[in-house]
Amino acid sequence: MSELVLLRDEELKMQLRPHVFSFFYLYVIFFLLLIWAYIIYDFFVQDKFTTFPLYEVIIKIPFANEVLAGAMIWSLGLLIVGFLARFFFLDSGGQSIFRLYTGVAFLGILVMSYHAWKMEDTMDFGLWFIPSLTAAVGFLGMLSVNAYRRSFTYYLTNNRIVLKSSFLMNNSERQVRYNHIEDIKMEQGVIGTIFDYGTVLPLTGSGLGTGSDESMVIVGSGAEVKGLGSIGLAGGSRSSSKRIRHNPHDCLFGVPSPSKVRDLITENIQSDTGVEHLKNIKELLSKQEDSIDE
Repeated sequence: MSELVLLRDEELKMQLRPHVFSFFYLYVIFFLLLIWAYIIYDFFVQDKFTTFPLYEVIIKIPFANEVLAGAMIWSLGLLIVGFLARFFFLDSGGQSIFRLYTGVAFLGILVMSYHAWKMEDTMDFGLWFIPSLTAAVGFLGMLSVNAYRRSFTYYLTNNRIVLKSSFLMNNSERQVRYNHIEDIKMEQGVIGTIFDYGTVLPLTGSGLGTGSDESMVIVGSGAEVKGLGSIGLAGGSRSSSKRIRHNPHDCLFGVPSPSKVRDLITENIQSDTGVEHLKNIKELLSKQEDSIDE
């Protein structure tokens, strides 16, 4: 994605990228794959499939054998880790991790099932295929985390905040004017406090930086009335609540020196508000002068 093009009379105040440790949890999630690859390899080598939880249940599935049962439990481990990543890091990469782990799990099961259908002995094949697939995804994931982090660039000018990202041919850009910001929230975890990075969320009335969780309950009743057919009555109520979102596309995620970033945004909001106020006064005076002339 190209660099920011400044507008007329616009000045770039700050350019930021997420801190090198801001996506540390992604390193941990992919590192767990490497550990899981070693564990599954050890079970294949020492033939410990019977010690797996749920082994007695899975082995009763038609066409299942020891190797397929081990592969199913291996895939279950991937799904559990992927679900936890999606639950805890939904807005900051967790959903993509869940999809990736789910795809790897289904791929492993399909390949092992096909091999078991074509070949009698799947032990030797599973010995290298399952651990190799797991380790490959783990290594590639760890290598791609830094590229993912560097794909985000945040620009702060005297007029607006621009959030840009470009990763794997997917480009996105979002802009927000300072006079649209209603609140600023800064968050720092333990690691962020130690290494001086955190997330700055500019909250706007249009929903930038927030997400809505809505639920609706509908109650209905119907009655037969002679000559009129069926009459139905329905009533509903909707409740919604806003939550803070930590999506790197919608906030300044894991940026260095977040307090300085927050202060700069606050100053720009005050300046922009002052300029807008002066414009409104000027327009009001102009209208009053026009009315006097008439």
